[in-house]
Parts: sequence; structure tokens; C-alpha cells
Amino acid sequence: MTRVVSWCFRHAVVVAALWLTALAGLGFAALHTGAAFHDTVDLPAADSTAAAKLLRGTGTEESVVVRALDGPIDRGAGRVDLEAFAARLAALPHVVAVSPPPGRVAPDGGTAILTVRFDAPATTLGQATADTFADVVRDARGLTAGASGELAAMTAAAPDLGNAGIGLLAAALVLFVTFRSPACVLLPVLTASVSVGCALAAVTLLSHVMTVPKISTEIAALLGLGVGVDYALFVLTRFRQGRREGADPAAALAVAAATSGRSVVFAGVTVCVSLAGMLTVGMPFLDGIAVAAAVSVLLTASAALTLLPALLRPAAGRMRIPAEGGGRGWARLARSVTRRPGPYTLAALLVVAVLALPMTGLRLGVPDASLDPPGSITRTAAELLHAGFGPGAGAPLLVVGTGDASLGTLREALLARAEVGPPTPLPGGWLLTATPRTAPDDPATAELLSWTRAMATTVGGPDTHVGGPVAARADFAAAVTARLPLFLFSVVGISVLLLAWVFRSVVIPLTAAVMNLLTAAATTGAVVFAFGAPIEPYLPVFLFAGLFGLSMDYEVFLIARVQEAWRRRGDTRAAVVDGVAATGRTITAAALIMALVFVAFAFVDARVVREAGVGLTVAVLLDAVVVRCVLVPAVMAWFGEANWWFPRRRPARVARELVGSGR
Repeated sequence: MTRVVSWCFRHAVVVAALWLTALAGLGFAALHTGAAFHDTVDLPAADSTAAAKLLRGTGTEESVVVRALDGPIDRGAGRVDLEAFAARLAALPHVVAVSPPPGRVAPDGGTAILTVRFDAPATTLGQATADTFADVVRDARGLTAGASGELAAMTAAAPDLGNAGIGLLAAALVLFVTFRSPACVLLPVLTASVSVGCALAAVTLLSHVMTVPKISTEIAALLGLGVGVDYALFVLTRFRQGRREGADPAAALAVAAATSGRSVVFAGVTVCVSLAGMLTVGMPFLDGIAVAAAVSVLLTASAALTLLPALLRPAAGRMRIPAEGGGRGWARLARSVTRRPGPYTLAALLVVAVLALPMTGLRLGVPDASLDPPGSITRTAAELLHAGFGPGAGAPLLVVGTGDASLGTLREALLARAEVGPPTPLPGGWLLTATPRTAPDDPATAELLSWTRAMATTVGGPDTHVGGPVAARADFAAAVTARLPLFLFSVVGISVLLLAWVFRSVVIPLTAAVMNLLTAAATTGAVVFAFGAPIEPYLPVFLFAGLFGLSMDYEVFLIARVQEAWRRRGDTRAAVVDGVAATGRTITAAALIMALVFVAFAFVDARVVREAGVGLTVAVLLDAVVVRCVLVPAVMAWFGEANWWFPRRRPARVARELVGSGR
């Protein structure tokens, strides 16, 4: 690592040119090829998938909900506008049929539903067809219109990364206040910006070879900018310390590479390993998010160890290096914690418990379209359906069967609990549409779905399936939940093994795992408190993988300094004090910077990104301030010398070493 960093420092122009070339090349390729994001969740074994296959055939159907601005929709000026609108829909490419106006009309006469049938599945039609369809729906000319269906869902707002710039500006302000040096502001921000730019272009290109959801770009930017600034800051802080001690720039950078550089490598690998745990869920949708985020983290870690040293070459001579300061307060805190670990441990656990309490109300599920971005055609459709047809109109249960012997019995049973229309013939089967009397996110709707599936299997037999939006969302949540134990075990287990290998300790990685689990509970509780239920099924997976990896940044940075001091002094409590004094300021500054980047994403349109922004903000602040600076020192004081216990090496290996040394 030292050789790589030193080479980049000596050949600054070459390294900077390579990074800029990579940024330009990847950016040009991404613009030239365009994106091929896929937001479809593939669940081959799900009951809703079987129903969708029977319903879809070779095409796809979209529901267009239309409301007249003034007066009824089925006569007069409203009917004229509706017929003109239906004609424009029928003229779209790939549209094979539009239900004759006025279609299904609401009881108040002001809202109607038109069915638009396309000649191919939504995934085959692609983004261009979806955007053209959305443009016509938005331009309803005298009407208010929205749409629901797979094609409409593809028209979610494009990722808006303007919030990332706001987060970076806030981070730059914290860097300047903390370090009082323009170089300490520009270098981490520039390093993170270049690497994340490369990552976003790479993710766009990856969308052509694997399933990558559109949300992946915002997730990659969120993580990449957060860890990118932090990684650069860790190396820069150790470099400044070396310069303060009198070392020349090259020597100071060599020491920084051997210490903080090593920590950055391990932290980056740990974040990627944690994200790779998402692959155990076995869904291409989540695989794409994991790969996109891991690419961003790897590139930002690489930039901190290559581009940053190159940028330091011209900046080192002009960098302001103030006298040592700021560690005394952290040393006093560490001494107080290590002298009285009991009260501090209880206080820290109380904070975690309060934040985690709302987790008891956690309910996993995909929110309905009423929580989509304002102005989107899917949200407009959900609002119009609710106002015109009732709360359950956007959550129909589509019961599909292939034999008609039990059709009447099944319909009678369903009528007792839902609104059920007459049977619709299908090629080789039939369709019953059951409309719940409750909203899509209401637990009563989920209960109705379970009851309907049990009744369909009992009365209609194994060839009867239940589909629709609510059923698909429930199947997605169930599939993720079923794989959560394997995911948790893999992430925690691999992280514990990595920490044990790095620090040659058993206690430290185990306590770190427990603390990270506590942080995960507190983070999830904060998200539930802020957004309510349901929470997207994959959000806890991403949050756990992300925070488990990110918390290792601070764990490695702190414990590495504690271990250095312990090797010098042989006293665990004194080493903890030295480690906290040396890293407390940097860890809290880094956490604040990362939190500012994350919280900037709490104001984007996409709900899941807002949830991730809030969750990761709470996670890094809680982890840096409460866990790393209070709970970790307290627990290490409790364990004392046991912190450094590790199974002894095999006797044969020890004997060979003794013989080789002549002892």
C-alpha cells in the first residue's frame, strides 16, 4: 500500500490525468449508450406471478384514470374531451385497443377508467414507450388523468442528484470549520466527486448487462459521496499529523498510507462485503442495488489512495498545518468513560433503546402509489381512484382460474368480504376482480388477500391464483423476509471474521457485531417513526448492509489507534484514552460530514431514497457519537486485557519458529 500511494504522489500528473480520462471516457460511453434500468421485481415462484402470466398473455394492460375538471365525464363537454383523449391514446405506438369511452364511470359521474392494451409486455416495450405514454396522459387537455400499471411505474421521476451538491457544500463548510484549511476542504470533496462521477457512469453502463433498478444511481451517489469524503479525510488527517511532527510530505504520506490507508482498504472491503450480503436474498432487483453501491464504494476508496495523493503533491507545500489541539477534551471524556464504564454503558443503551422502540411497529410492504412523487401519473391515478371509486379501488385482487366448475361458489364467498364484479372470460379460463373495501396499505387488505388465497385454493384448486398490485407487493415482502436470516448471518459472520483477522482478537469483533445490531435496530426504529408503515421490504436489507459496513469505518479507525497505543504501553485503559483522543475529533467530523451528505437525500422525491437518507443519517451519528466514543470505550474498559485474546497458533508452527530462532 505504501508503494502504491508513494508512486501516485511522485507521478501526480499521470495519476490525475488517468482519473480525468476515466471520468470523461465513462461519462461519454454512458451518454452514448444511454441507460437500461429495470425496476421490475422477478418472482418466478410467486402466486401473483402465475396469475400475471395467465392475465398478460403476450401484451400488457394499463389503467388510465380520468376526471373531468367541471361536470360529468360521460356526457356533454366532458364526454367530448374524453373521446378525444381516448383517440390520442389509441394512436400511440404498440397500442392495440382502448376501451370505448366512457369506460367504467364512478358513482358521482366525474371519474372514468379506460383500459389501454399494448401488444407486448412492459419490459419489452421499454422506457421510450413508457415515456411517450406518460406524456400523453399528462397532456389530457381539459381533463385530469393518471395511469397505473407496469408501464406507468416505469415513468417514475429520473434521479435528481442536485441534493448531492447541497450535501457536498454543507460537508465543505464542516471541513473548513474543523480544519481551517482550504486544501482540507477541496481535496476530499474533489476526490469524492470525481470517483462518484465515474461510479454513476459505470452503473449506467452496467444496466445493459444486468438488472439494475433506476434507484441504484441515487443509492450509489448517496453511499459514494458519504464514504468518499470520509476516506479522503482519514488519509488527510494522518498526513497532517505526520507533517505536524516534522516529516516531509513524502514521508508523512508514507506513514498515512501504512496506517490510515490500510484502514481505508479494510473499511472499503468491509462495506462491499456487507453489501454483497444482499446477494444472498437471491433477487436480481437487490443484486443490482448491491453491485451499484459496491462499485461506488470501491471507486471512492481507490480514489482516496491514488487520486488524493496525486492532488496532495501540489497542495502539500501550501497546506496550513496548525499546532496539535482538540484532543484534550476527547481524552477527558475517554478517561471519564473508562473510570465509570457502568453508567456510561447504561446511558448509551438507553439512547439506543429509545430510538429502537418504534421498531415494534415495523411492517414490511411496498407502499401504494399514493406515496409516489407528487405530480407523477401513478400518484395522480391513485388519488383519482380513491376519490372516485373508494379506498380499495387501487388494490384489486385478481383471481384467475382455468376451470369454471367452482366459479359460482368462489364468487359467492368473495362477495361476503369484497366488491366482486361479474366473471370475465379469458382464453382457457376466467377472471374475478375483487375490490377491497379498505386502502391498499391497510392491514385489513392484507388479511383479505390471505383469506382470498386460502379460499381460492380450497374452492378453485391449485390452478387458481390471486394476482394484482397488492398480491405482488405482498409476495415481494414475503420473499425478502424469508431470506433475512441468511442475509443477517452472512453479513455479521463475514464482518466478524474480517475484524478478527485484522485485529487478532475475538472479543473486539463480537462486541462490534452486537453494537452494530443495536445500531441497526435504532436506525430502523427511527425510519418507522419518521415515515410510518409500511416500509419497503428491501430497505432494512440495504440499511443493515450499509450501516454495518459504514460503522466498520469508524471501528477500524478507532481500534487501529487503540491497538497501536496498546502495543506501545501494554495498558488497555490508557490505550483507549489515547485512541479516543487521537480519533474523536476526526470521527465526529467525518460522521457529521457523512450525515450532511445523507440528510441531503432526505428531500428527494423518491420515498425509499428519503428513508435511506434519514436512516443512514441516524446510523452514522449514533454510531460515531454514542457507540464509538462512549459505548466502545466503556465495553473495552470492562473487558480489559481480554480484548486482545486470540487463539494461540498451532504448536507445530510455534515449534518451527522457535527452532528457526535458535531458542
